[in-house]
Amino acid sequence: MGVDQTEPEVPAEAVGRRVSCGGERATVRYVGPVPPTAGLWLGVEWDNPERGKHDGSHDGVQYFTCRHPKGGSFVRPAKASFGVDFLTAVQQVYQVDSEEVLREEISISSKKLKWGNIKERSFESLPTVLLSRSEVNGPGADGEIRKTTPNVQWLDLSGTLLSSWEDVAAVTQQLDKLEGLQLSNNRLCLPSDPSAHCQAFCSLKVLALNSCDLTWPQILECAPMWPQLEDLCVEENNITELQKPDGVLQSLKSLSLSSNPVVQDSLIRIAALPRLEQLSLSKTGLTDIRFDDAAPGSQTAMFPALKNLNVDHNNITEVSLISDTNTNTFWRRSGEQRHCEHQASLTVAPVTSSRPLTGRTVVRSPLLRSECRSVLVTGPRIAPGVHWFAPYSCQRV
Repeated sequence: MGVDQTEPEVPAEAVGRRVSCGGERATVRYVGPVPPTAGLWLGVEWDNPERGKHDGSHDGVQYFTCRHPKGGSFVRPAKASFGVDFLTAVQQVYQVDSEEVLREEISISSKKLKWGNIKERSFESLPTVLLSRSEVNGPGADGEIRKTTPNVQWLDLSGTLLSSWEDVAAVTQQLDKLEGLQLSNNRLCLPSDPSAHCQAFCSLKVLALNSCDLTWPQILECAPMWPQLEDLCVEENNITELQKPDGVLQSLKSLSLSSNPVVQDSLIRIAALPRLEQLSLSKTGLTDIRFDDAAPGSQTAMFPALKNLNVDHNNITEVSLISDTNTNTFWRRSGEQRHCEHQASLTVAPVTSSRPLTGRTVVRSPLLRSECRSVLVTGPRIAPGVHWFAPYSCQRV
């Protein structure tokens, strides 16, 4: 560690704050000296542990801890940015420098053109604000967001420097029309009182929390903040065992758990969500799909509103969907899309002959209680020895 003579001011209560260093995101875990070097250091835990060097220790002294043994580093404050407020970020992204534009020359063939009047963009009319990978760290002055961007309906704050759900709520409570919120690739401290922030998300219908290092219990802990939520995407987190969402997420229509190592037997704990129509379990390590409350060919009471189930890119060895009525199946193979009409029951099971199950397959089955049910299975092959076992006829579409 070298010596840097410049020591910019570090914000009060910097521990726990998010910073940007060389384009990478990190969380401050320590502020102070690191002998024998002089000056102030920030001990940070990187979002990407490959960026780090150690576990928060130096010369046998543990200054902070990391979840990853190589996830920490010490950096000088001069190399870390603590970010800017919401409206400063909006101005950086959306404001046009009219003087700079007027200095630009425009020529067509040999003719030079002059700019006419340049009208400054009004932030009041913005329906969408995209601040992905910006350095937003909070709301700024009280009430200014509501006055400056009152019509925002969709907000992208993915990969920012927001540190907590309180910071997020301080922004969204000033956006009365907000319906969609993208918060992926953040590390947000959980709220001490989630119910206190209901008003800040009272109109929210769509929420993305991909790659936020969240568990399912943490999501349920936050869920009281989102009373009207209909679409929740929590892909690439640390979701393993699911718990029943008692009293929360009851308005949910779409849920994506893709790319999480979900414990298969715990799936039934979300089966009672009354309005869930779309469920994505892609890349979750599933090996079979079954409804234990019903015999093969019988109707299940689980997932009462489910219409579409996505289970592509899993190692499925058994799909317990057997129908006594017509079933439509679609798959893609060698760049061709075909339509298969089955006049008999369809089952996917280990057999030693018949056509291999390849490509993308959508199985629509009346076993679930609502109409137009579908199951999506993708991969070059679902599993060794898994084949079609049904009479069928094919025709191009």
